[in-house]
Amino acid sequence: MNFDEVYNRLFKAVLAYVRGRLNCQQSAEEVCSLIWQKAWDKQEQFNPEKGIVDQWIFGIARNEVNKYFTIWRIKRFFSLAEEEENLVSADPTPFEIMEQTEKNAMLLQAFSRLNPRERDLISLKYFAHFNNRQIAQMSGLSESNVGTILNRAIQKLRVYMEAL
Repeated sequence: MNFDEVYNRLFKAVLAYVRGRLNCQQSAEEVCSLIWQKAWDKQEQFNPEKGIVDQWIFGIARNEVNKYFTIWRIKRFFSLAEEEENLVSADPTPFEIMEQTEKNAMLLQAFSRLNPRERDLISLKYFAHFNNRQIAQMSGLSESNVGTILNRAIQKLRVYMEAL
């Protein structure tokens, strides 16, 4: 595995996936750096016989995002640091400027109403650009189940968007 090639090819897709799951650019960048650090540290453990490198990287990404949510839930009970960070103003990033448009804000609101599994599968499909077969292999679901969940989630998004 040529790590530089994998990094250059997948960086934007990994960041988009994490950003779609976390809904915060700063946190997404922090988690993304953890993902790539872990991939670098464990690159000798990658086994091409078990799957393609893209699935391995996104497996690490899914685990790090889930770890982030676990830590975030714990921090909410013991610290206000997360809220204090949100109060600090900073220059908006291009992604934040894009989010300010009404349609994108509505889509993000509708997306947040989906359950975590639906958000995860949609992020893998549309932000990371995996096909249903690859998502099925990563998630442990059948390919047809992935397609059904994605279809129902998209239908929910349409209903939510119409209601907004």
